Amino acid sequence: MNLLSRLPALATLSLLPLQVSVAADTEPVPGLVEFRNFLAEYRIERKIPSLSVAVVHDGEIVWSGGFGWQDHDGEEPTTADTSYLVASISKTFTGATLMRMAEDGIISLDDEFTTWSGWKERCSRLVTSSSIFGGATLENGIVIPELKCDRPITIGQVLTHRVNGVPGKQFVYNPVVFGRLDQYIAEKTSRSLREWMIDYVIGPASLDGVAAGWRDPRKGHVLTALAPPFRHTGDADGIEPSPLPNPELNASSGIIASVKALADYSIALDEGRILSPAVKERMWTPPTDADGKPAPYAYGWRVQQWNGHRLVWHGGWWPDAYAGLLLKAPEAGWTLIALGNTDGIIWGGNTLTEARVEESPLALAFLEGFVERQSDPANPPGAD
Repeated sequence: MNLLSRLPALATLSLLPLQVSVAADTEPVPGLVEFRNFLAEYRIERKIPSLSVAVVHDGEIVWSGGFGWQDHDGEEPTTADTSYLVASISKTFTGATLMRMAEDGIISLDDEFTTWSGWKERCSRLVTSSSIFGGATLENGIVIPELKCDRPITIGQVLTHRVNGVPGKQFVYNPVVFGRLDQYIAEKTSRSLREWMIDYVIGPASLDGVAAGWRDPRKGHVLTALAPPFRHTGDADGIEPSPLPNPELNASSGIIASVKALADYSIALDEGRILSPAVKERMWTPPTDADGKPAPYAYGWRVQQWNGHRLVWHGGWWPDAYAGLLLKAPEAGWTLIALGNTDGIIWGGNTLTEARVEESPLALAFLEGFVERQSDPANPPGAD
């Protein structure tokens, strides 16, 4: 029997639980045993063959690990070093890179992105295509205003997803336009976004476990740790192998990383090794909407309030392949990173016009189990 004929059975095998126990008396932080038990069940329920997770508190990785298997045969256990295409989590890298470029005067956030020579053709193609990002009315009644190809749009407006309709007026998530920032940067600076990203983010943070796309010349070890993608099916097995999505780096996607590497990235952001505190705060400060309220998206990051806590985060989604979540509660000092090799992490509240990360069962378990629990005076750390 060849490998291809065995794949459905192997897919089923890959969903069997892999338990990595933590004794309650050695629990690094209260709630970790409970959270890990949740993750083991969550992986099975969401049909994720390989799930990696890291939890960071006050600059330290308090736990990281994996559930399941990172290969087709169900023989190589998933670890915190297993790598994935992180999809739109890549936008946070782009946001940080362009904020640094602006700080150094290489670009300005007020520069007109629409002076890029490929804009008119790209915009016209998007508007006349069936893509919702050119303009559409969604099934839930939300209107995505049409792109206006003759109106100037700034880099800052692209970074904050305020390009549809009247530029700068409202947030509508538009990964297609955002993704073309790399071509603008290459044309205006004669250097690729990858080069700038390595100079300003990956290099200063010493992110050895992050590849800026599959062509990153010194990151072959990241690719060899890649968990292959699976998609959900309606049959008894529940999943089957799926094609690898586009691994090229653009401004919207292409970063390939492990949860351990993204935890290091998060810590480097907190420690000021990528951005100064002032520039980081600007990156996480959204524009104000017409109603006077902060928009749900800043410069490459979704932003929101939850139970008195500021949250900055980004989801990642390659349909039928990969999904992930990078969620930070900066003032509370907590960060969650989760990556999987199906799109099972995605949830309904990950919308084009709002930020509601608490509608993710995974995010909510983390927020209630760590962010809220550890900040509750009636239940301080170590009270268990």
